[in-house]
Formats: sequence, structure tokens, C-alpha cells
Amino acid sequence: MHRCYFISTHDLNDRAQVPGWVAKLARNAGMEEDTRKAVTAILGDVRREGLPAVLAWTERLDGVRLDPGALRIPASALEAARTDLDRSRPELMAALRQLIANVRRFAEGQRTCLRDLELPLPGGGTVGERWCPLQTAGVYIPGGRAFYPSTLAMTVIPAQVAGVSRIVGVTPPKTTPTLPGASGVDPLVLACAAELGLTELYPFGGAQALGWLAYGEPAVDLVAGPGNRFVAEAKRQLIGTCGIDALAGPTELLVIADGSADPAWLAEDLLAQAEHDPDAAAVLVSADADLLRAVELELEARVAASPRRDILEQSLGAHGRLVRADRELATALAQAWAPEHLELCVADPDAWLPFLTTAGAVFIGSASAEAFGDYGAGPNHVLPTDRSARYTSPLGVATFLKRQSLLRLSGADAAAMAPWVQQLAEAEGLTHHGRSAALRLHR
Repeated sequence: MHRCYFISTHDLNDRAQVPGWVAKLARNAGMEEDTRKAVTAILGDVRREGLPAVLAWTERLDGVRLDPGALRIPASALEAARTDLDRSRPELMAALRQLIANVRRFAEGQRTCLRDLELPLPGGGTVGERWCPLQTAGVYIPGGRAFYPSTLAMTVIPAQVAGVSRIVGVTPPKTTPTLPGASGVDPLVLACAAELGLTELYPFGGAQALGWLAYGEPAVDLVAGPGNRFVAEAKRQLIGTCGIDALAGPTELLVIADGSADPAWLAEDLLAQAEHDPDAAAVLVSADADLLRAVELELEARVAASPRRDILEQSLGAHGRLVRADRELATALAQAWAPEHLELCVADPDAWLPFLTTAGAVFIGSASAEAFGDYGAGPNHVLPTDRSARYTSPLGVATFLKRQSLLRLSGADAAAMAPWVQQLAEAEGLTHHGRSAALRLHR
């Protein structure tokens, strides 16, 4: 059987090899430079020309000519899609509603944990902070090879629970419209938007869509949502113009397994990530050579029979790995790579968990397939990638909130603080800071 993926199991024998392995798992530097240049050109056009540039790049890249006078998908098209799905595929609509309910329940639980803070001062004043919702947010829903109503729910619901006043969705169009007024957006995405109560959805994607959200009429406070490398690079370049959730680019999965794991389960978990994108990374690490070989055989058979064989061979060939490593080195690799998803398919996952802190999301035990996270167990599936999980978190309600500090001094508090504040200010050469404080001393 011809194979262009997982040619053999690779050995990780020494901690000194870990940086090299992380470099192998990173995206190709030349590709990144090409991506950077392309995105810079697109964003520059959108910033200078606005919506006409968005439409021109959409026609050039997606092959879709949009009507500039009818861009916003009307509520009638959203409702028609929901009505049609309810009638034609009630089980699918029920599944979508279950996803929405689970994600909303989790988001509402997150919100209750984000509490305002107020601490008393001796003179009767207070210091504290409060959580304030952003005013506007743009959410990006990937498209192209596949459409993701699940991602629409994952991005919109936390923003709604946070209290964002205006939420604007963008998603790439199909080449052929599917419903009147829908400009080619997938009907399931439209039905999900209707179910969520999202009123603003526009049929364009890519870097040009993010540029319009940031530079155009919405001028959003933050853009959120996953995408391909062009979307991730656009978000990187927009930092400073607006906020971003994280650099959520092509998906990544690291599976750590031992002999207790089922090779068929492991193979399908790897394929579930690899099928997303040619740039997706799917990696299995185990100390058990027999398990690795069994998974390799499972992959051969399953890829050969898959309707998504082409994309699987591309992603596995470029970014797939089977790695033999002991527990210490598996942990070191996981911590250094900080993958988007980490599955612990081991007999005692709780013994591993305290040492694995950098991954975006951890799936604990063999039953906890990453697919359950993608489709609405509760936690958000929009996660940081490309090692940014070391310092940032999954999308959630806090993404759409900002903390605002509060200071409420009584006259007695101000008088008590004034002498030492004046001392510090004068020591730093800030004369008027000291005088400002000192005036409160004599009131």
C-alpha cells in the first residue's frame, strides 16, 4: 500500500531533542513569510479603500461577486433556514440546540465566577475593580472546505453572555447561493444564527473580512474566532487597532497514550484533527512501540477508505507524527509545544495532569475524545494555537469583558496617603503628582 504519511515511528530519546521537535511541529517559516506579505497587502487595501477592497478580494480569492447594496444577510433568510432545517432534519436541529444549550450553560457558569472586587480602606473609602462588557465584537466563522455552525455558537454565545451590545459575524461564501438573499452562506450556519438571535451576518471571509471588522463601519473592539493561517496572520497584524482573542490558526492535537488505549480510537482521534486543514498537526506520543505500530496500521486502512483521503494525506504527510518517548520526555514535549488540544489516553490521567499546564485544552481519559469538545460538551472549542497557549486561554466570556479599576477615597483616606505619596512622587521627579496629593492633606 502506498503511503505518504507516518513513514515510520520517530524516537525521542533525550530532553535536549525537545526544542528540535518543537521546531519540527512549528509552521514552515517560508510559508509564514509568504502569508505575512499577502495579508499585509490585503489589509492595506481594506484600510485605504474600505468595502470596495473587501469585495474585490472576495471575488479574487473566493470567486464570488457580492452585491454591495445587499451584503447583510436578511433576517428572512436566517429564519427560512431555521424553518427548513426544523422541517427537513429535525434530529440535526435538535443536536444544534443541544450544542447551543451546553455552550450557554458553560458560559453562564464562567460569568458567575468573574466577580467584581471591592476592598475597604481604613477611612471609609474603597478600592476595587469591575468587569465591563466590550461594546462591539466581530466573530469569524471559517468556511471554504467546510462550514462550522458549531464555531458560530462558540463565538457568539460568550459574547452574548458577557453583554456585548453589537456582535457582527462574517463567514466566507460558497460560489453558489443556497437561499434567496443568503449570498451562498451554508444553510446550517444561517439556521444557527437564527437560533442564536444573531442579527448581523455578512458573507465574506479571509483577511479582508477581518480588515473590514477592524477598519470599516463596525470598527469593532475585538475580533474573535479561528481560521486558517491567513486569518491568524490578519489577527496578528490587527493587534493595536483592535483586540483579538488569540492567534487561533490551523488546528493542533497531541495525544499521549499508553498500552491501555485502543489503537482504533487513537487513529480516529488523529484523523479528526487532520481532516480540518492541510496545515493541521496531529501527533501521537507513547512509550509503547506495539501501540504505535498498531495505530500506524489503523491509519493506513482508515485513510485509504476515507472520503477525505486527499486532505488527510496532505496534513498527515506534512505535520503528522508518531513518536516513541517515555513519560518524562512526553511531558517535556507537551509542555514545550503547548498544543491547542492535548488528549491523555492513559490508564491514570490524573497522575499526568498536574505536570501539563501549557496546552489550550486537556481531554482527560480515553473516553474524552476531542470531538466532544468540538461539538458542544460545554467548554469552548476556539483555542490558542502555534504555542500561544503558553500565555493565553480558550475563548470564553472573559474574552469579551474588560476589567476596570475603581478608586473611591474618603477625605480621611486621602489625608492619610498624601504624605507618603508625595514622598514617592518627588523621589521620581514628578513634582505635580506630589503637590496634587498634598492638597488633599489640608482640606
